[in-house]
Amino acid sequence: MRQPPRFVPTLTEVIDPSASNQTATHSGIDEEALVATILQQVQPMADLLLRQESEQWLRATLAQELRGFSTRMQSELESMVRQAVSEALTPQNRSEANRAPEDF
Repeated sequence: MRQPPRFVPTLTEVIDPSASNQTATHSGIDEEALVATILQQVQPMADLLLRQESEQWLRATLAQELRGFSTRMQSELESMVRQAVSEALTPQNRSEANRAPEDF
């Protein structure tokens, strides 16, 4: 069995939670006015942080989507070129390409 530490802090004071609530509510402080004042002071900083975080997230998301889009477009372009070359090199198309213009 593990030994407890030699010096362990002990609780020496008991706090009555209902007494602390009564003090806060009866202190004469207008809670709503305090909340409004704090929000008014903090709001510009919060807006700036939110804008910065949003811009950073949007940049990262757009960069990721553009990489994916570019990859898909390259793949699709390659597929279209392969198909066009394949169709151009079929025997029927080759014989039409070799005919003289007056044959048309």
